[in-house]
This record gives sequence, C-alpha cells and structure tokens, in this order.
Amino acid sequence: MGHFTLIHFKKIILCSLLLPLLLLSSCHRSKTITKTEIPVPLAPVVVTPAVDPNVQTLLKQLKNNEIPFKELAAKLKTKVSSPDLNQSFTTNIRWKKGEKIWLSMSIIGIEGARVLITKDSIKIMDKINNRYILKPLSYIKQKTLVDLTFSDIENLLLGQLIFTDTLKAKYADNPTNIAINADGTRFLTNILFNKTTKNLSSIFVTDKKYAQTIDVTYANYQPQFGKSFAMDRELKMKSGVQTFDMIAKFQSIEIKQNLEYPFYINPDYTIEK
Repeated sequence: MGHFTLIHFKKIILCSLLLPLLLLSSCHRSKTITKTEIPVPLAPVVVTPAVDPNVQTLLKQLKNNEIPFKELAAKLKTKVSSPDLNQSFTTNIRWKKGEKIWLSMSIIGIEGARVLITKDSIKIMDKINNRYILKPLSYIKQKTLVDLTFSDIENLLLGQLIFTDTLKAKYADNPTNIAINADGTRFLTNILFNKTTKNLSSIFVTDKKYAQTIDVTYANYQPQFGKSFAMDRELKMKSGVQTFDMIAKFQSIEIKQNLEYPFYINPDYTIEK
C-alpha cells in the first residue's frame, strides 16, 4: 500500500512538472497569428466594341484622302443666308492647320470684313460698320446656331467627319450609296458615300440633347495635290425654327509657307467684347 502510494505520488509530481510546460506550450500556440491573405479584387473587364471592318476601311480611306498641309491659301465664292445676313461674297482663306484660320470677305472687290479664328477665340473686323468684335469661339454659335469647335470647323472645310461615334457605327451597302449610321450618346450621325468613288457625299447630324441639326453636302470632286477634294459644299444648320445656310465653292487651293495673317486694331473703330 505504501509502494502504491509512492508510485502515484511520483506520477502526481511528474504531472505537476509537465503541466506548466503544457500550459506554456498551449499559450504560445494560442498567440500564434496566422497570416490571412486578403483577396485583391479583380479589375472590371472593359470590353471595347470592335469597329465594323467595313466602317474601318471606309473611314481610313476618307482620312487618307485628306490634303496634307501645314499652311494653305484658298479662294471661295460663298453665299450666306441667316437671321442676321443674306449676302454673296468672295472669301480668301489663309489657314495654319491646327492653329488659326484667317478670312477676308469682299463684295465686288471691296473688303467688307476680316475674320481671325483660333482654337479659343474669334476676331471680326467689320469695315462696313467701323467696329471690332472680339469674342470667345463660342460666339460662333450665335451666328451659325450650332456650337462648333475649332477642330469641327477644320473638318468641315477639309471634308472630314464631325460628331461621329465610330465605335457605334453601322455599315450599309445600299443600291445607290454606302451609308454609315452612328448612334452616339448625344449625336445621331448619318453619313453617305458615293458607291463608286467612295467619296463623302453628305453628313447629317441630329443633336439629341438640343433641337439642332447639321446637314453638309459635298460635290464636284477634283484632284488636288494627289487627293480627291470636294470643291463645292453646302452647309445647313438649324436650331429650333432658325436656320443658317452657307454655300461655298472653292475657286483655287494652294499649299503655302510663311503666310501672313494681318489683323490690326484701328483706334477709330468701336470694340465689342
């Protein structure tokens, strides 16, 4: 009985020695922090609509047909009908691409007005009324009824597209023409091309935000500097019940260098800002 007690006593002593070690080991494991990997959210996949290959080919041909130049001089016969003006005149243009367009408008050889258009402004020298009009480019909207950027004006002169969402363009090979219809966020653009030559025939734009339309037709294509250029064009802009019409017929086009763009301020003229 004493031997049995001694054995059990030894076991108790052994357990009492091991228990703190087990507790320490247990406590140590409980403090071990397992690093959890936080999943990184995947970026949303943006699917860009593919441009119809037929549309792509046609638009590439149109762009390749653009006259390449840094400076250009041209002479046009123009006629304007608008709420403020109904007049025919000769227009001389000096144009530094991407920077400025200078115009001199004459009636029977007498200069009546001079205009200088830049990316952010328009200056008008009204020689008939002895005044200068110095305005931001947005002033054009008051006369043409549609808000045009400098790039829009250049594209209209060059026979290139305006207000066209090419990613949403649909191609149609019709019996008499080729059409591209682009239904963008704001603008609905209908474009027609000559079926044989693939030259641009017309652009019709509907502004879905405002009651405005732009109708441009191109005709009388002639070779100019290795390109097929529309010498005649008609521009019709409508806002509500008001309309602005302009017919422009190019008489000559020359690629130049170091052109002058004179626009001086006569101190005797009235300045309107």
